[in-house]
Amino acid sequence: MNSEKNQFNYFEPFLIKYLSGSSSEEERNIAIKWINENQDHQEYFNEMKNYFELIKQVKKSSSFNEEKGWKRIREEYQKKRYLLELDKKKRLYIRKLVFIASSAAAALLISFFLGYYLNHFSSFKHAQVSETIYNEIIVPFGAKSQVTLSDGSKVWLNAGSKLRYADNFFKSTREVYLEGEAFFDVTKINHKQFIVKTSNLNIKVYGTQFNVKAYSEENQIQTTLVKGSVAIEPVLEGNIKNIYYLKPNQTATYFKSSSIVSTVNGQETAVYREKNNPNDKIFIINKIDPKPVISWKEKEWLFVGEELGQLAIKLERRYNVKISFEDESLKNYKFSGTLTDLTFEQVLMIIQLSAPILFHIDGNNVVFKGNTLNKNKYDQMISKTKQETN
Repeated sequence: MNSEKNQFNYFEPFLIKYLSGSSSEEERNIAIKWINENQDHQEYFNEMKNYFELIKQVKKSSSFNEEKGWKRIREEYQKKRYLLELDKKKRLYIRKLVFIASSAAAALLISFFLGYYLNHFSSFKHAQVSETIYNEIIVPFGAKSQVTLSDGSKVWLNAGSKLRYADNFFKSTREVYLEGEAFFDVTKINHKQFIVKTSNLNIKVYGTQFNVKAYSEENQIQTTLVKGSVAIEPVLEGNIKNIYYLKPNQTATYFKSSSIVSTVNGQETAVYREKNNPNDKIFIINKIDPKPVISWKEKEWLFVGEELGQLAIKLERRYNVKISFEDESLKNYKFSGTLTDLTFEQVLMIIQLSAPILFHIDGNNVVFKGNTLNKNKYDQMISKTKQETN
């Protein structure tokens, strides 16, 4: 228990720096690796994250003591671990007592239980085998991750994503459960289909490269095919399921609800309005450039006609920050370009130089404001550019 306590004390500074956004790239990687090692570490990190959010609310109070707060987290966690170990030992002790008490009567009962055991062994064994153990990879905001599955398939996970798959993934159906965004490079195995399951879609492939964006808080699920082919099947209860097939350089957008405009690379792709047939929620767009869609996993992050409202959501996940707007109309400004290993502050400066926008940073929160002094000059420049283009 002491060694475990020392381990948490050692990694705690890395976790605190990661939560505050002040860690270096090396420190951030150390924290992420430790968090994803097992469920205990993930639970400990979640407790720290909740406390960190509380700090931002009450830090101005004169009675607030941050050092005591972190110490309380450690003590509560160690106490919980101790109680779990104690409960485990108690259950083991009870099993030993039952065994000792039963041994005297074992000779009298052995013939009866032998027959019962033989009759029920097959069903009991089947029940044991049916218990599936799952692996889960959780990527927190401000991070990315890459994993190679047991079949050789590679998966890149974007910030705020979760990937879940069975421990016997390769021996059974190759199924993974995704919440968030991931790029898949699937190894082709003819007799074993690879299936990506999301909240509303199943994406079926054999060997191909594609990107899936399926964040639970977003209204749409987008699948972009780079290489090979995929079949997309909506998860619908009591309805006939349509299956949609994608070719390379196509994007399929599934809408969970109505009246939403979808864009890919700055172009409006579809508007879904509520219909009687749920199968009509999918729209396929042809001949798109997949590079900007999948560039989130590369060093060069590409944008083509990206509205600031959507860009802000991606920046929140990538840099683990919170962004708000004083004026909702600022979300309509569009940006194109390439970002290469820039800090969040550098990105904000580029936005400020590219549009009549000012920003204010308060800890982990950023507020975008309109720059009225430069707005007229900006509008004149845009108008002149459109005239020259026409």
